[in-house]
Amino acid sequence: MLTHRINTFLSIRSPKTLQSLTQYHAYIITTGHHSTNIFISSKLISLYAYLHKPASSKQVFDSFDGYRDVFLWNSIIKAYFSNGIYPQCLDYYASMRVLTTLLPNQFTFPMVVSACAEVGDLVYGMIVHGSVFKVGMFQGSSAVGSSFVYMYSKCGHVDSARQVFDEMYLRDVVAWTALVIGYVQNGESEKGLRCVCDMYRTCGEDGRPNFRTLEGAFQACGNLEAVYAGRCLHGIVAKSGLICYIAVQSSILFMYSKCGTLEEAYMSFHEVPVKDIKLWTSIIGVYGKMGCIRRSLGGFMEMLVAGIDPDPMVVSCVISGLSNSICISAGKTFHGFMVRRHYDGDQMVHNALVSMYCKFGLISYAENVFNGVSVLDKEVWNAMLCGYGKVERGVKCIDLFTEMLHLGIDPDSYSLVSVISSCSQMGEMHLGRSLHGYVVKSLVKEQTSVSNSLIDMYSNLGEVATARKLSAIVDKINCPWWGISFNPKIELVNVMAA
Repeated sequence: MLTHRINTFLSIRSPKTLQSLTQYHAYIITTGHHSTNIFISSKLISLYAYLHKPASSKQVFDSFDGYRDVFLWNSIIKAYFSNGIYPQCLDYYASMRVLTTLLPNQFTFPMVVSACAEVGDLVYGMIVHGSVFKVGMFQGSSAVGSSFVYMYSKCGHVDSARQVFDEMYLRDVVAWTALVIGYVQNGESEKGLRCVCDMYRTCGEDGRPNFRTLEGAFQACGNLEAVYAGRCLHGIVAKSGLICYIAVQSSILFMYSKCGTLEEAYMSFHEVPVKDIKLWTSIIGVYGKMGCIRRSLGGFMEMLVAGIDPDPMVVSCVISGLSNSICISAGKTFHGFMVRRHYDGDQMVHNALVSMYCKFGLISYAENVFNGVSVLDKEVWNAMLCGYGKVERGVKCIDLFTEMLHLGIDPDSYSLVSVISSCSQMGEMHLGRSLHGYVVKSLVKEQTSVSNSLIDMYSNLGEVATARKLSAIVDKINCPWWGISFNPKIELVNVMAA
């Protein structure tokens, strides 16, 4: 009877309830096996972790009186890793290395390295990398190599991830997928797409892309707006049967949405049997992006009828579509609908509303939304600045910019253009020169528009020599972040001066 009940316990894969597990645990304690049998203790640790009770797993581990081998250490490390408590996972790994002479095995390292990736601890991950080489485990396990590819990619060192990948003797689909997604998430979508092509070309049937690989591939196509490559990949996926995965269907929709191919996005949307909020956001967003505001609003209402509550992202997509279409009455109506449904309480929605009213030129409406927000982030400040610049409210634009700087909020390039244009309109040369110095010191990105506005300001305010000097410096340095050669307006000023 005793042996039968213990064997039954050891055969459990997933306990139905915490109560049933604690009953087994209580019975095992009465038999005296809980603190000496490593298999029973490991099973208890794993089952408590499965029920999201890592603290109970810890109690079992701490109460074990026998010899703790690497199998038991792996159990407690996995208990915290599987529940997303990565710092504690790393703490137990460190304890194992410091308190024992045990060597981690091919099951220990992938969890520890992945934990380093999740907490962004590149330095500790590199230390673990050194340990792997010392014990000679890198070449013998694709799981270990794949975890390092993932870790370096997650920490933004995709070149190191590629180097690890190239050094791997065994490259399975997990390693390829980690590299593809690493490239895409680090802004190198073209290399990620090339990896997928290499994968199809060089790997056998066992190494073909899985649904996670294809998610990364379709995301790369969307980022590059490579609709032709996306269509080819779509065809391959349909033939392979992987299109039945909802994750793949969703990524296809996202790809067509980013590429702006409306009908293909629409067809992909309706092929997905279970539509979540992300899918609705994608199709509503592409409608708004393409100027189909009726379909965007219709999709939003259809989503509500389907029983899905909107989040700030999908509400912002509708507002963005309204602002792009310049449908003032529809924008006001939707704003009122949001207020009645209490959808207007998020910072992202506030930002979208301010931006919409500024695009409409309704500055008083934008000010009402702006002044009603308790916490203002960088985006809404910049949107308000651009709105003042658009309607030529120079004094308010400059005052708001000054307040931004006092609060430590950095303006973006669009805001700088608005303020510099206001200085030009109001004849504020002194402030304009100060802005020029701020631009140079802060090395603001995307400064083609900023440089044009500075040259335009100097020429408008009669500082033709300064404008010419600035253009000559830009030409001589050929600096990519200035990115202009000569402003035609200055040429006209020079002709008139002659």
